[in-house]
Amino acid sequence: MRFYVPEWDDHVDAAYDFVHDEHSDLSPADRDLAYIWDVFDRESIPIDGVLISREQVEDSPTKFDRITSHGVYDDPRLDLPEWLPTISDCGAWGYKQLPFPPYGNWDMLEFYETLEVDVGVTIDHLVLGSGHTSRLYLDDRALGDEFTTSDLPEWLAESDTDVMTDTWPDEWPDYVAEYDSTLRDTADSEVDSFRAADFEGEKQDVLTRLKDDPRAVYRDDDMAFRYELTLDNAAEMQDFYQDGDYSFRLMVAIQGWDPDSYERAVEDVLDLGYQYIGIGGVAGSSEDAVKRTVSAVGNAVKHHERTYRTRIDTHVFGFAKTGAFDTIGRAGMASFDSASMLRAAWTGGDNYHLDSTRRFDAIRVRYPPYSADLETSIEWALRAQELLIALRAFDKDESIVDALRSWQDTALTALANLPMYIREHRHDAQFDETTLRPITSSFRDHYEYGRELKANFSDDFRTRLIKLLRDDGSENPLSFTAYKNLIKTATEVIEGRAPTKIDTIERRETNTGTVGTFDQLWVLLETYAEFVGDGNNLDSYERVLRAEPWRECDCTICREHGIEVAIWRGNNRNRRRGFHNTQRFYDQFERALPKVLVITRGSSALSRSDTGEEYLRDEHETLWTHVHDLPVAEIGVATADGVQEWWDDPPTTISLDMDWMADELATVCERYQDLYVDGSDWTLPEKVRSALEETDCTVHVHEEPSELRSAVLSRLGYQESFLPKHLQQSGLTEF
Repeated sequence: MRFYVPEWDDHVDAAYDFVHDEHSDLSPADRDLAYIWDVFDRESIPIDGVLISREQVEDSPTKFDRITSHGVYDDPRLDLPEWLPTISDCGAWGYKQLPFPPYGNWDMLEFYETLEVDVGVTIDHLVLGSGHTSRLYLDDRALGDEFTTSDLPEWLAESDTDVMTDTWPDEWPDYVAEYDSTLRDTADSEVDSFRAADFEGEKQDVLTRLKDDPRAVYRDDDMAFRYELTLDNAAEMQDFYQDGDYSFRLMVAIQGWDPDSYERAVEDVLDLGYQYIGIGGVAGSSEDAVKRTVSAVGNAVKHHERTYRTRIDTHVFGFAKTGAFDTIGRAGMASFDSASMLRAAWTGGDNYHLDSTRRFDAIRVRYPPYSADLETSIEWALRAQELLIALRAFDKDESIVDALRSWQDTALTALANLPMYIREHRHDAQFDETTLRPITSSFRDHYEYGRELKANFSDDFRTRLIKLLRDDGSENPLSFTAYKNLIKTATEVIEGRAPTKIDTIERRETNTGTVGTFDQLWVLLETYAEFVGDGNNLDSYERVLRAEPWRECDCTICREHGIEVAIWRGNNRNRRRGFHNTQRFYDQFERALPKVLVITRGSSALSRSDTGEEYLRDEHETLWTHVHDLPVAEIGVATADGVQEWWDDPPTTISLDMDWMADELATVCERYQDLYVDGSDWTLPEKVRSALEETDCTVHVHEEPSELRSAVLSRLGYQESFLPKHLQQSGLTEF
């Protein structure tokens, strides 16, 4: 089973300067951007693939042009490793307010081929189960100052009709005309605004008029329409796919509003010949609701597999909760995706995870308020820096007092040396630029304490200084008083205060004879939290500091950055904490659903087969009979090129060179916990076995396919009747 993470530009600055809270380079284009697949190595990366939605690719024209020009694996920014599988879909959540998906079926196939992804997904339309079946869509381009949604008649607000507004596309896909001939392609300037008269009269009269209005779509049963439209797209897309010569695997997306509707959708798409099913529309649903849906889909799929002696993969979109692992496993799901554990790092409480039950709140160290005056910005920056210094001393079991005094000395030195530096260099050519970025870059690298000024006295302070340097020329010099006044403001703020509570902290160090303790740190943290308005978080802060979870965690992030991971402050800490959360989730995933691979030996007959399944069914019939419906496990054929997955098109030539096979299988098995080998007609070569034993993957060889099946089920903790019970869903509101 595989876990995919959605690609939402979740990257960090690989060389971020935590001490001074500054990027490695002021220009984003020149930073070494690190995604989760860059932070972890191949063996430990906590994902099995990446989900790339068209809606996200189109987030900006630059991103769209870059990825469609290079493909996802050659894109210089993503730099995805070739071995990491990719799925691409249309991103249905992004257009759920529209009456139709904005993409056409052939267009999406070409998009997937351009991106060179491994799997493309059919176009679905979310079945929004709010309890209302009727829905009125309005083109947001026709709403403005003269007529807004607040001007809609009261009877509409009081009815059971949902009103959906969004900016409609300039061009609709060709198939839309088959469902609504009144919609037409229009640029923004060609859309007339709604008027009050458009909504005057009895309800039915208004709805009748709107039925023929190109700015509106009304449906009595929108849930059923979206459901059928999703299936219609699946049928048309399959026809286009079969007629084309595409390099990716096609997954069919299904929608529904209860387990029965999902089950009916499964039966329909299986009749179309699909072997990879994606369960859409469950993101945000309750765990119990998803369990019921997954169970219904899994039972239908297993019935089909056993009836036709085939195998079907199933993906769960946008759902990953550890409490559902057992159901997802027993139901035979092959993959799932979620960004919830990543997003949780910066979207609320319990944002630092060790597992599904032990979760902590990171300590918020605030940046100055956006609209603050200079003195306030400097005060906030100084308080933040002294807390960061104290937190690091606490983490290292060092004297907090010594760390704070050293920090204050450095900050004062940075200010004291600044006037002389400015006098000597203010007219240097490096400051003769029209824009701030190159001046800032030169200053922070040329002035010995350039970074300290921003960290300790705020970005506002350094920006004002840079603006003075930009405007100060030898032919028309500024009065030095402008610099002096700026520096004086910062000096007065820092000299008017000692490090907060330093006397109390020093007494506690002296009285106890210890340093870097919780009680010493708490004096400062308590005062800081009250200052920035986070006093209600103090109980959570005490819990995380006493537990020190970063010491317990052995992930790459926590080992390298320590307590920085437990600090809520900017993307480079928060997103790294998200990477950590993903790692901890993945650890639970592997414990609950072990990564299991089942293989048999390939032969020259593989190249003569249309798919790996055909080869297994014809050349290894007994094995296929016993393993084709196994849950969780992945099934493939071993050659010198690695593992040929059961569903894939075989290569035209087959090599069984033992040296190559040993290397390739060892690389593949770095990502698995258990390898089950069909030994019914293959003695695993010693060279291959030795290479596999150097990985952490445990090798099991079984001469009887029936014993292999039993061993896999035993490893998973399943009985032969492993399917979850098919439970009925009680209502619509959970979906």
